Amino acid sequence: MATQKKGQGISFRIPGQDAGEAEPAAPAPARDAARYQPKTGIGLLSRVISDAQGDSEEVARLQDEVTKLKLQVGEQLLDPRLIKPSRWADRHPDSFASPAFMELRDEIAAAGGNVQPVKVRPIPGVSPSGGEPCYELVFGSRRTRACRDLGLRVRAVIDDGLNDQDLYVQMQRENRGRANLSAWEQGVSYRRALDEGLFPSARRLAEVIGVDQSNLSKALRVASLPEEVVGAFSSPCDIQFRWVAALDKAMAGDPDSVLDAARALRSRSSRPVAMDVFKALTRPLKDVANAKVKPGRAKLPVFTVRSDVSGVTTVKIPQGSLDPSKLAQFEKGLAALIEEFAPGR
Repeated sequence: MATQKKGQGISFRIPGQDAGEAEPAAPAPARDAARYQPKTGIGLLSRVISDAQGDSEEVARLQDEVTKLKLQVGEQLLDPRLIKPSRWADRHPDSFASPAFMELRDEIAAAGGNVQPVKVRPIPGVSPSGGEPCYELVFGSRRTRACRDLGLRVRAVIDDGLNDQDLYVQMQRENRGRANLSAWEQGVSYRRALDEGLFPSARRLAEVIGVDQSNLSKALRVASLPEEVVGAFSSPCDIQFRWVAALDKAMAGDPDSVLDAARALRSRSSRPVAMDVFKALTRPLKDVANAKVKPGRAKLPVFTVRSDVSGVTTVKIPQGSLDPSKLAQFEKGLAALIEEFAPGR
């Protein structure tokens, strides 16, 4: 009994041909061509692969057709100069100078445009023919900016049925799926949405956009930091969520010292790294907490002496440190000390 060779007995059905339809008889191949006919399943599979490789141009043509169909059913190629940021835009300008943005821009340049579309909504009463921005960005600020920088048209979906709250919710959810916003960017965005009445409360805002309420509260606290404290950092985007409690505590315990330190840092021509700025702003609080007391002596209230960049020196004495009846005596003694240590003495 003859042994069956590998691949024999395997049948193949050509797509589009009914199972019961018999393949039409073909004329006997020429003697020279017969040796190229596949005799096994593996050979036939190789033949199919070879034919598919030969159809690469056809595949590319079909992909172009798909792109055209996408544009017809919702996506359009827009001039990015016709798109303006939403008034709830949550990206700080520093976000467009980060390494992550540069990498995204390089990817878009290599692809010849943004693969994932942005979303916009028409601005009522503004015509595209006027040359003025006629679309408001819903999400995709980094992709839009990259296309504008590269001189490319941006692939966009136009949605004319969005109200303000829908726009805000879609923007928030889309951004969380891409490059994360900094604590400060999130806080500023949340505060603006609450100030403009998009949501009745922070709790409702957290529910609708799907974020943890405690994280939302921390972001709001970052956005509420004094301008001097925020300005002490090279970028507001450098402020971390985990620093909020310490900064709040420092401001509550000794606000003048924190603000003096922040102004001094801001005036420097070269800013320290973010962690060093944080340490400098919270150091007055740590100095008080770590003050040492000699054994056997009662703990004395801690006072602070600070000089700002203009040379003004401030002495801060905690409440309850001085007996009110001896305040005049203290002022007289302090005046004597200042005179003793005055320049030239």
